[in-house]
Amino acid sequence: MLYYHEVIHLNLRIEPIGIIKNSTPGLADVLIYSDFEHVLGNVIEKFEKGTKVLIIHKNIESNDKHQVKVSAAELITMKGNLLTVKGIEADNDSVIDVRLRDDL
Repeated sequence: MLYYHEVIHLNLRIEPIGIIKNSTPGLADVLIYSDFEHVLGNVIEKFEKGTKVLIIHKNIESNDKHQVKVSAAELITMKGNLLTVKGIEADNDSVIDVRLRDDL
């Protein structure tokens, strides 16, 4: 029996919806660009201090062009399209998505 295995490489271009900036030690600001505020719909509906979120991001300065990170964070404050979160180690990273993390 002959098995054939083909490897397919995909090159995706994903536009960032925001940026992460370190604000103070242990906290980071996640700015969602105004064109993408609708992405925050679920987060806004269930917002309260301590809400757990997943932030999908990529460091634009990384040598690894395909490295995407998923970080669990705790929502501290939310003012419009600016989220302050605790527990994420990132600075100048492009934000790809923000989701509620229901299992925590």
